Amino acid sequence: MWDACRARCSVAFASVIVILSLASWLAACQVPVFRYAIERWLGDKYEVVVMRGAIWSSEDEANFEELQKRLAVSANLQIRSIDMRDSKEPSFRSLWERHLKQKDGHGGKPMAAILYPASATESPSRVMDVAPFDRESMTRLIGSPAREEIAKRLLDGQSAVWVFIPSGKKLLDEPAKQALDLQLAKSQSELVLPSLEEMEIDESELQEKKIRLRIEFSSLTVDRSDPKEDYFLQMLLKSEADLMEADEPIAFPIFGRGRVLYALVGKGINSEMIHQACGFVTGPCSCQVKQQNPGFDLLTNIPWEEKIGDSKISDPLPDSEKDPVLLKIPSGRGNSKSQRLP
Repeated sequence: MWDACRARCSVAFASVIVILSLASWLAACQVPVFRYAIERWLGDKYEVVVMRGAIWSSEDEANFEELQKRLAVSANLQIRSIDMRDSKEPSFRSLWERHLKQKDGHGGKPMAAILYPASATESPSRVMDVAPFDRESMTRLIGSPAREEIAKRLLDGQSAVWVFIPSGKKLLDEPAKQALDLQLAKSQSELVLPSLEEMEIDESELQEKKIRLRIEFSSLTVDRSDPKEDYFLQMLLKSEADLMEADEPIAFPIFGRGRVLYALVGKGINSEMIHQACGFVTGPCSCQVKQQNPGFDLLTNIPWEEKIGDSKISDPLPDSEKDPVLLKIPSGRGNSKSQRLP
């Protein structure tokens, strides 16, 4: 397992060549990655596809309309429905036919296929879950206490929140959590922000911002058996093919507007890997184009723009027809070869 974990972590920091625009403008962009991400990177949209047959009640219709209204406010989620009596979409047809064969009483009732954003390329398929379409299930999908706490910390200016998921094995969990917290404190004291001159920001301007610019890390433990966090845990653990089966502790660094960098598993939760991840999120923003960076987005129901307000210190990425430049940044792991939904 350690060899696999070491390979996992090594690939996570492999250098890749990315294409960026506006060389002269990028040279001046020294705003840290975590700050640029929370100011400028919009969350990629998850998708709920409601599969329905002959059973579609007035309550189902009301739940569907209510969810559409709620999503229009702040969630990075879009929803649509498919009448499976007419649909020929093969990927959803196979999910629906599997559902009809169930013997738990749900067969024939509307079901929701919950899909990762298309940009979550490490997911072996885009399907995160297939669940009953009802008010309770959809409410737990779009929000949870842990996600709200993470957003609160990030909006308070923390550079990253590390989610620690214990394995349930004390002999593995305690040293891993201790290593995580010790290294976060050490990285917080050792890493430094770019200077105000490098970021081209006046000190008086920075002091007026509601969200203070600083380097700070924290950890948040989420129990695998917490029913309020079941969808949050699925988002994390199904983002890669082998994480659900891992019987070791796992840690995920989260920054920006809920951007998950990658997973550290078991012995991969060590000082070197933790420090490198912290260094990446606090370093200068070498790549303003989000999709050229590793990681994937969580589903959140947070009005990020409203909360950030006038605290932005970065400039948006402008359009340009100038020649691109090549920079090296840390990459995620290679794409899964499993078949994915379009």
